[in-house]
Amino acid sequence: GNRVVFSCRALDYSQSLSSPELRVPQIRIEALSDDQVRDFLQLYSPSRWREIWQGLAGRPQLEVLRSPYFLSLLVEQVEASGEMPAGRAGLFTGFVRQALRREIERDNPLFESGELLASRDLRRLTNWRWKTPWDLPERGLLVPKLSNLAHAMQEARIDGEHTQVRVDFDDALDLLDHEADERIVAAGAALAVLDEDEAAGELMYIHQLVQEYFAARHVAADPDPALVQRPWRADAVSPTVEEVIAGLDPADPLPPLPSTGWEETMVLASAMADDPAAFVTGLIDANLVVAARCAAQAEVRSRLPATLLDTLRHALLDRSRDPDADLRERIAAGFALGDLGDPRLTPGDGPEGDRYLLPPMIDIPGGTYPIGDDEPYEIYGITTDAHVPRHEVEIAPFALAQFAVTNAEYACFIEAGGYEDERWWTTEDAKAWRRGETTAAGKHASITLFRNLYVQRPDRLKSIFQSGAYTEEEFERWRERIEMSDADFADHLRALYPGGRITVPRFWHDSRYNHPAQPVVGVTWYEAVAYARWLTRQAGVSYRLPTEVEWEAAAGGSAKRLYAWGDAFNSMQGNVLNSHVRRPTPAELFPGGATPEGVADLSGNTADWTSTAFGSSPSDTALAYPYIAADGRENESAAGAPYRVVRGGGWRDLNDGVRTGLRDSNHATLIAEYIGFRLARG
Repeated sequence: GNRVVFSCRALDYSQSLSSPELRVPQIRIEALSDDQVRDFLQLYSPSRWREIWQGLAGRPQLEVLRSPYFLSLLVEQVEASGEMPAGRAGLFTGFVRQALRREIERDNPLFESGELLASRDLRRLTNWRWKTPWDLPERGLLVPKLSNLAHAMQEARIDGEHTQVRVDFDDALDLLDHEADERIVAAGAALAVLDEDEAAGELMYIHQLVQEYFAARHVAADPDPALVQRPWRADAVSPTVEEVIAGLDPADPLPPLPSTGWEETMVLASAMADDPAAFVTGLIDANLVVAARCAAQAEVRSRLPATLLDTLRHALLDRSRDPDADLRERIAAGFALGDLGDPRLTPGDGPEGDRYLLPPMIDIPGGTYPIGDDEPYEIYGITTDAHVPRHEVEIAPFALAQFAVTNAEYACFIEAGGYEDERWWTTEDAKAWRRGETTAAGKHASITLFRNLYVQRPDRLKSIFQSGAYTEEEFERWRERIEMSDADFADHLRALYPGGRITVPRFWHDSRYNHPAQPVVGVTWYEAVAYARWLTRQAGVSYRLPTEVEWEAAAGGSAKRLYAWGDAFNSMQGNVLNSHVRRPTPAELFPGGATPEGVADLSGNTADWTSTAFGSSPSDTALAYPYIAADGRENESAAGAPYRVVRGGGWRDLNDGVRTGLRDSNHATLIAEYIGFRLARG
């Protein structure tokens, strides 16, 4: 049988393929990075790559072109016409225009003036004059019939089938329903739009996206929102999210809700619609997330009224927090909201004109709070008692951000030159990190710590892997590290994490973690402190990291809850390992997981850096509990204490890892995909 299945469409194989008898791991192929896009352009367009890159860099258009397939279409069009297409609809339109002109210049008799192409169609192609970026010659039969064929082929699919359609050749002729049917097919093949499998007697579009593009032309002219309608309420979805999770392999991510197979077609159609506002509005009731995806396209968004965009934003916000919505729908709505701009974030301009976003803050009353616990916790077989003993601490009133700092917020700091401005990096340690002198220290220390642990107890590595916390690739890497000599291991660390200057978070270009709606991760303690200083300057209001006892007071409350939501663990109330999301989620997607005051994601999703120093190592007890603020642990440059307290656990943690009382610690220079930060005030 097949050993590997490779799909260009994640949704085609997003459902788990594993069975009790056979585990089938899934590997996602990442989109091309900026450097890889530049390399591709330089190789395929040596004379014009700089011009093309200049037109793409930092623009929304780049995000839809991060694959060799789309880049090859782009290069071909720019080389031939000198034009940069707008979005994917414009990209495919340009591909078809170029193919039509090519066949006309070759004097292909199929493309002479007649039924397939009218004389006016030929003049437009010759003169290269178009009303819109997606305009094609449609007076003749060819383009309308190719659009109708694609639409009819998609309609003929078996319910729930989302992949590229192959139809019997004679059935395709019946779908075309015209005496010129064979000439239309021959012309489509000449354009490299259609492909005939003569051995099987079947016809298909050359690529699934080409099929969807032509179907989208039909939908743009005759919208049908019902094509993307599907259940999203938890009581209407079958199987339920709990049933789906129960059937997953420990390492499998939670798949999205089943799609209709028309989503990409609808997104392409929205760009080509004469009235995109009416098109998007018609989709809202049928499929809110698809409506938002349509609106978020640069070529569509600029043509929509502000009132419609606001309507979409607030509808998505409500959906993302709706306890009656399936978790997978809430996740999709949260990401769609991030693409349009979260209305919970208040924009402003700083004294030097730098844009910033302020998070919503939740007031936490002052008083005496129980801190810590008297019983040790066990995390993946490791016993910790750093939170012992339980004691009371008097805490003044303060405000805590409702959710962790998002990528959208942090992007403002980067765009304002935050990494270049020395004002935000005040301590000697922070300055050294900014210069690139210590940027690898935390990762080296963390990996060394766990290697030593796994050398002593290989069973712990195996149990972590079996829990799903490590992927197969990560598990194999750890096994290799265990077998390395100390010298080889040191070389391995230096090669993997060489250090040097850093000017963006570690995972800033990783599509698993860099969505605007997600909490920013891969930031060190120094970056978090610098961001708070920068925002204080911009907003004229003092922001900082919370102390660890402030964080615990907000998370556990005066009743000392075990988890932010209460004393009973529930993987549907926070983004934890058992939830199978396997990456940070947009804020506040677990409505039952917030504290009574409304602070979200304090148990799970991402862990938070706090201002509090822990000590010189994870085993150092110099700054142990009871908590005493005056002993120097709240000093920003605490001598001999490079480890800082991290609270809350994250998406890679099990139940004990997200307890409100757990005191975790990490080197201030550590970068991890589950650690971010949230702001405090007061």
